[in-house]
Amino acid sequence: MLLVACGGSSASRPPPETASGGAPESAPVETGTGKSTPTDQPSSPAVPTECADPAAAVCTPPGDFVDRLCARTHADLALALFAKATPFTRLYLRGKMDELAFDEEVLALRYHAVPKGGIQVGGADGSYDVLRWDGTCSTAVDADMLTKARPHRPRSAHLAWHRLSDKMQDALIVGSDAVKKAHRSRGKECQGAMTGDVSAACAKADAALVDAVVEYVRAGGSLPAPAAP
Repeated sequence: MLLVACGGSSASRPPPETASGGAPESAPVETGTGKSTPTDQPSSPAVPTECADPAAAVCTPPGDFVDRLCARTHADLALALFAKATPFTRLYLRGKMDELAFDEEVLALRYHAVPKGGIQVGGADGSYDVLRWDGTCSTAVDADMLTKARPHRPRSAHLAWHRLSDKMQDALIVGSDAVKKAHRSRGKECQGAMTGDVSAACAKADAALVDAVVEYVRAGGSLPAPAAP
């Protein structure tokens, strides 16, 4: 991979962590008899709410959840995971790396340490699997290409509006006047086009809609619960 290192110092790099296992067990729930019944477990939430390893320097979701998340694109889940209230560590690209853009915001999913005594591939600080705003995962991103230091205007991967569920689209339009206005403008300029060759005006309107969605989510806007991966 062609890397172009850019800006920052090693002090701002996310410190390595030890990859950890699955989500914590659910606590027993109360029944009508007042007795604790371990067999009546509540269903696991679609979005984890705690770090896989609370002691780690970088907060990541549980490993089994990451496996399911990265099996395919999950547009709704990406918005839910990037929501303001989630504890997971945000990282930012220090340079362009393949499809990842300079200053792009990603979510830390899993850390891979350099094998002791093994062949070193990539950076000396290990690598991360990360989630992008479009719901896709990028694997083995060199840790020295990532920083916790938030840029003035972090970028986001271009999420596709048509990949969001109807429930998520409706919630965004109802919850944000900016999203509603941008969605209306996109419809006018794009005339129903989702992908492929589009006019410059359509591309601009589409980008404005993405920006409105990202800003709404970053600001803590209300979102419906997504389906589990």
